[in-house]
Amino acid sequence: MKIISWNVERPKINQFEKINFIENIIKENNADLIFLRETNSILNFGKEYFKLESNILPEFFENQTYFKGENRVTIYSKYEILEEIKTYDNFTCISGKIKTEFGELVLFGSIIGSFGGRDQYFKNDLLNQKKEIENLKSNICFSGDFNISFSGFKYPSKVIVSETMKFFEDNDLAILTKENKDCAIHIVLNNEFLKDKIYTNKMIEIDRKFSDHNLVICEISANKKK
Repeated sequence: MKIISWNVERPKINQFEKINFIENIIKENNADLIFLRETNSILNFGKEYFKLESNILPEFFENQTYFKGENRVTIYSKYEILEEIKTYDNFTCISGKIKTEFGELVLFGSIIGSFGGRDQYFKNDLLNQKKEIENLKSNICFSGDFNISFSGFKYPSKVIVSETMKFFEDNDLAILTKENKDCAIHIVLNNEFLKDKIYTNKMIEIDRKFSDHNLVICEISANKKK
């Protein structure tokens, strides 16, 4: 199972070079699950993917102007979406259940703080998303733009980083991407789901003319030695 997570920094419908770059790099890496943020409904990765999509943003929302087709979070899945799960904010996070070769998995894609890691939106999202993760009584793949860096510069603060790491630890969740330096994009899964499996994590550097975030990829496979 290969998982991509990326913040594509608000592509507009007429930005053909950027759209082509995004679609090409995603297709080249051929992931089973794709979590995108700051995205646009114009993006298309082919008929093999099912899709969960947060609400399209109105032209003016939360003191910011948005353009045609923009939304905050989309999940593309080669596994059929068996059920969509309601979240506290349909603009900021989405959730749904799939069945994989390793069993059922609840997908949860989000932005924690759509304007960065230091305002009230961030605090509200972090609080509400922790509650929702705790209430999902199943194996979870939680991925998004957390606006938290666990390695390198501790953003937004050492306290937030420490508290968030403890939250995941207390809920038996592993941050597969925590060693990616100065990276706010993360993929988190249950330790139980990862049992008897091996995983790899890498980060692909992206030219800043296309996105202000790098792309992360995690790949999970059965441990054949078991």
